[in-house]
Amino acid sequence: MVVHLPGGVYWGFSLVEPYGSCEMELVTDMQKLRADYGFRGTHPMVGDPCNRAVFDLTRYGSGPAGLVRGEIAHGAAVRPPLAIEIEVRGKQVLAKKIE
Repeated sequence: MVVHLPGGVYWGFSLVEPYGSCEMELVTDMQKLRADYGFRGTHPMVGDPCNRAVFDLTRYGSGPAGLVRGEIAHGAAVRPPLAIEIEVRGKQVLAKKIE
């Protein structure tokens, strides 16, 4: 999935949880975030419905090779989602490589 963050930044990430098989979701509804994940957010977050972890797209957390966007904001997770390097060329959004 690719999201457009404040400040014009694009961020790509795998929807499959690292070291697992659960499919994560981008949660844009703050009521769903509160009801399903028990977290009061003020902006869209990535949620892992299997372990109820929530990841903040605007912050960095620790990954095996250093910092990765998607800090764990709530719950127990091993690490942030797997990052995908994104390049924008005109109207094209390209996935260059995955971490």
